[in-house]
Amino acid sequence: MQIEQEELSIYEVEELHKNILAQKEKIVIDMSRVKKIDMSIVQLFVSAQKSVSDGSFELQNISDEVKQILSQSACEFLLGEANG
Repeated sequence: MQIEQEELSIYEVEELHKNILAQKEKIVIDMSRVKKIDMSIVQLFVSAQKSVSDGSFELQNISDEVKQILSQSACEFLLGEANG
C-alpha cells in the first residue's frame, strides 16, 4: 500500500486503518512520501504490527524524519531489520 500524503495525523488515521484492515495477506506500507507522522499513526502501526503474529507487517522506505519520530516514541521495533 502506497501512502500518498507527506504528513499523516489523526485526520488520516480512520481511512488508513480501513485500508490496513482491507489487506488480505501481508501488510506492507510504502512510506517513501511520508515526512511526518503523529502519535495516532504510531499507535495505529503498533496495533497493526501486534495484530499479526507471524511478522507480516512491514513499513518500507521510511524517511529519516519518520525514523526519528519512531525512535523518539520508543517504537524502533516498527523499523524492522531492513529499515533499521
